[in-house]
Amino acid sequence: MSNGEAKAAAPFGRLERTLAWRYLLARREHGGASLIAIISFVGIFFAVAALIITMSIMSGFRATLLDALLGGEPHIAVAVDGLPEAEATRIAADIKTVPDVVSVSPYIEQFVLLSANGVRTGGVVRAIPPADLATMPILKDGGSTAIGNGFGAGRNGGNVIMIGQYLAANLGLGIGDQVEIVTTQMRSGPVGQTPISKSYVVGDIFRTGSAQLDNVYVFMPMQQAQILFQSKGRFQYLDVRVKNPDNTEIVMQKIPDAAGYGLLLRDWKTKNRTYLGALRTERVMVRLLVTIIMMIATLNIIVGVVMLVKNKTRDIAILRTIGLSRSGVLRVFLMVGTALGSLGALLGMMVGVLFIVNIGPIEALINLAIDGEVFPAEQYGLDHLPAILDWGEVFSTGSYALLMSMFVSMIPAIWASSQDPVKALRFE
Repeated sequence: MSNGEAKAAAPFGRLERTLAWRYLLARREHGGASLIAIISFVGIFFAVAALIITMSIMSGFRATLLDALLGGEPHIAVAVDGLPEAEATRIAADIKTVPDVVSVSPYIEQFVLLSANGVRTGGVVRAIPPADLATMPILKDGGSTAIGNGFGAGRNGGNVIMIGQYLAANLGLGIGDQVEIVTTQMRSGPVGQTPISKSYVVGDIFRTGSAQLDNVYVFMPMQQAQILFQSKGRFQYLDVRVKNPDNTEIVMQKIPDAAGYGLLLRDWKTKNRTYLGALRTERVMVRLLVTIIMMIATLNIIVGVVMLVKNKTRDIAILRTIGLSRSGVLRVFLMVGTALGSLGALLGMMVGVLFIVNIGPIEALINLAIDGEVFPAEQYGLDHLPAILDWGEVFSTGSYALLMSMFVSMIPAIWASSQDPVKALRFE
């Protein structure tokens, strides 16, 4: 046998590739790929593109929400409510020496009632030393605008506060306006017990990117909050920020040793366990749903290749007669089915990636077409539709489509290889 013949007879060699390519490109009237095979190709294309787009947008939402969440909440909260301010300050200094700890800031957090322009609504006051505003990632300018407008300045910390954008909008507030804050603490007077309240000036309106935070949070100077909430000489918690928020458990194990005694610790994952679990469940279920759709699309390849085999029964018999082996026939039709899935997956990957890369212009085009907003900023607290392209997700999706195409193609390919050439040519 010559080198050329040996090469042609090799598994997945030129002969088998040529036959698979000719069958794939042949017109339907010549026994080519059926309409069902084309539909399966289109189905795989849409399923792959949809999975990439959906998971990228969900990753963007998750990252945006977690950034806002981690920016507004301590990575680790250390309860120091029953300790004197001097002792809490010492503990904060000791905790700061723990490896991977970035910053430690004291804070007080209380629920309050806010009233302005005839509107009353609930909120949360976070008291923090003005010098520690820079440790709050949710404040884009590090609180410089508020400090420039007098945040923390004056007797007992002054009367300037910061308020979330949507909370300010609900109350009709702007910078320089006054808002009354009513606490749950009581004061004795001529008419009995009355809630403690005081009017403050809005020094800055911040936006974190999370509607949940921007709709409730108010930042107040620590010294002023200690007076308002009757906590003079005491802090409530220590806000511990770490390098990697996913590794809070390791840092929490080291804090008691650094502080000298046991403390009540709670990290952000424990506090938001239900929320994070819902995000994980949603992500898994969406991936499962789109994966099942992709599986259904690949199953259509079986029908398409089976119809192709029936159209090519005479060709298979002739090829078997002139020496093509059963395994050769199997590989030919395996390549046909795999090619349909691979081309659909490749095109779906390209479209999915291009969609995510150009998500901004596409969102603007959709908004123009519907004469509105796909994701209104007032409801979602987002300036744009977030999306993060995960190349691992892209390639895993394409690989899954490819493997499923190969798997389902084996069924009609095995059937094609089992055809008896004598029976097929009996009436030819």
